[in-house]
Amino acid sequence: MKKYSVIYSILMLSAFLAGGNAGCISGNGSAAVLNLMFLAVLILAGCQDIREMRIGDRWQVLLLGLAGAACLLVPEPGLFSRAAGFFSVSAPLFATALLVPGAIGGGDIKLTAVCGLFLGWRAAVVSGAAGIMFGGCFSLCMLAAGKLGRKEIFPLGPFLCMGMAFGIYGGEPVFEWFFGLS
Repeated sequence: MKKYSVIYSILMLSAFLAGGNAGCISGNGSAAVLNLMFLAVLILAGCQDIREMRIGDRWQVLLLGLAGAACLLVPEPGLFSRAAGFFSVSAPLFATALLVPGAIGGGDIKLTAVCGLFLGWRAAVVSGAAGIMFGGCFSLCMLAAGKLGRKEIFPLGPFLCMGMAFGIYGGEPVFEWFFGLS
């Protein structure tokens, strides 16, 4: 899997740069700082998943701390939305892990739970869908190129991290656009 590290790294770096630029424009200083810290932890977690095929609990603890700080410092999304975000993506991933052993790792489930707490349920749903779509596109390209076998596993964490990075700034607008809300 190390031969794909360059691809993962480029994708993670692009997500970080896009998020950093949007964070500087947002206008809310504490939200921008929290978002950049969130992105930095996502990159570290994704890189660990690339190297070791696991996401350490230290990243979930850091993300949980950032989510707690966001609850205190950033009023939107509200507490109910954040609590629902905890379960909105992680619960279906957990059910998938139970039904198809080995399909989803525990680190991926915990990552989506704490990220949902940070983002709120609407952005978490968009982020989870985006991350799974990124991972699916990657696996289809690698299958088509003959670089990945049908039964071969790859780390999903970097793609979930990219989806969560997208969700910081694009989650709510995409949710509202997709469901026609205003």
